[in-house]
Amino acid sequence: MKNLPLILSSVIIGIILFQSALVAPAINKLINPTEASILLRFIWPKFFLIISFISLASFVIIMIYSSQDFFKYLSFISFLLMLICYFITPSINEAKDSFNDQLWTVLHLSTIIITLATLILNILIIIYWKSTD
Repeated sequence: MKNLPLILSSVIIGIILFQSALVAPAINKLINPTEASILLRFIWPKFFLIISFISLASFVIIMIYSSQDFFKYLSFISFLLMLICYFITPSINEAKDSFNDQLWTVLHLSTIIITLATLILNILIIIYWKSTD
C-alpha cells in the first residue's frame, strides 16, 4: 500500500498524455467541428474528475501510510488543480458559445497550464518517492 501512490501517479501521467496527445487531437482531426465540440465537452469534465479522484485517493493513501509531507502536498495540489479545471469548464463552453474568443483563449490556456502543472507534480512524485519512512 505504501507504494500505491507511485502507481496512481503513473496512471495520472498516462491519462494526461493519452488524452492530450492522442484523443483530443484525433477527435479534432477526424470529426467535424460541431460533433467534435459535443464529444470534447463530454470527455474533458470527466477527464478532470477522474484525475482529481485519483489524486485524492493518492493523498488519502499517503496520509494513512506515509509520513512524507512533500508528497501529501503534491497529491493534494494535483487534486485541487483538477477540480479548478473541472469548475472552469462550463465557463469555457459559455465563452465559446457566446463567441467571446478572448475569454475562451484565456480560460482554455489556463486549463492547459494547470493540466501541465498536474502532470509535472505527478512526475515529481515518481522521481522523488522514497519507499521507506
